[in-house]
Amino acid sequence: MGDARTPIDQADFREVMGQYPTGVVVITALSASGEALGMTVGSFNSVSLDPALVMFMPDKQSSSWKALRESGTGFGVNVLSAEQEPVCRAVATRKVDKFDGIAWRPSDHGNPVIEHCVAHLDCEIEAIHEGGDHDIVVGRVLELGVLNPVDPLLFFRGGYGSFGPRSLATADADLLDQLRLIDSVRQMMDELAQELDTEVTASCLVRNELVLAAASGRPRSGELSQVGRRVAFRPPFGSVFAAWSTPERREQWLRAASPVSAEARERFLEIPDLVRSRGYVVTLPHAAGGGWVGYNPTEYRKDQGVESITAPVFGPNGDVAFALTIWGGPVAEDLPTALLVERVTATARNATAAIGGRAPAHPPTDRTAP
Repeated sequence: MGDARTPIDQADFREVMGQYPTGVVVITALSASGEALGMTVGSFNSVSLDPALVMFMPDKQSSSWKALRESGTGFGVNVLSAEQEPVCRAVATRKVDKFDGIAWRPSDHGNPVIEHCVAHLDCEIEAIHEGGDHDIVVGRVLELGVLNPVDPLLFFRGGYGSFGPRSLATADADLLDQLRLIDSVRQMMDELAQELDTEVTASCLVRNELVLAAASGRPRSGELSQVGRRVAFRPPFGSVFAAWSTPERREQWLRAASPVSAEARERFLEIPDLVRSRGYVVTLPHAAGGGWVGYNPTEYRKDQGVESITAPVFGPNGDVAFALTIWGGPVAEDLPTALLVERVTATARNATAAIGGRAPAHPPTDRTAP
């Protein structure tokens, strides 16, 4: 029996698939003579975590792909920023001297790294599969890193642009319960971020790690929030969780501290009580405090700038379900610190009520210099 399926019109296919935005990368390699080779790709994606595999799908007839394939099995992936559309177009349209006027440096594996790109990956070809008029190239990741955490360049409906997310959330499986709670207060986070013109994040404690689980708004630094980032639960980080945890958990937090001076350890011992008495965590700009000294200072002036303010959102059992933070380095310099504290703590109280949480019985008392 013959195939009765109706062929898909190519123009219709392009139009429909154009409704789905894709990131833009430049695949790079060095020729045998040391020339930088490259091709612009809008079909790059991840394939596997273990092992770390990625893929891209070049046109079989592409002369750029032919040159890259003949250069060897190694290749680099450069994730372009929203400001690098000229780089994208130059590499896509030039037949020779693709990198003329484009700054790049060789990676440790010898692949060209385009300056100011968002991220770079060094890869080795794992397999090449048939995919109609395209090849499906699977690469094993050898090394990778975020170089410039700004908005990436996107291809959408036949044109290039960028996307500034209003909110982000990690997809880590061990955070599902906390993410459900955070999702229920997402509008509160969005409204607070818009009101203060800064970024509002939600962080969680998972076992012995602090996880940046979600973010709303945009940091004033212009960099994208590193949602999904994990850091160890140890002083001075995570004091909002240590403040309302069990004595055993607080002791565990203290024991995890890196080797510090006797003065620093004595200070860390005081932090949970100080945070509970205030009801929030305050961090001063590095220029004002510097190092651990800027975290939860015993006193600070309400007319001085702060780096961040964090308030707890309590769950039904009275534990800290997650923490809300405003930050942006330094946060809202044109707004009084007292107003920032009031808005963050009020939002945290409303979030506690929204998730059916229960705050501790004894209300906090603030400790700040007038």
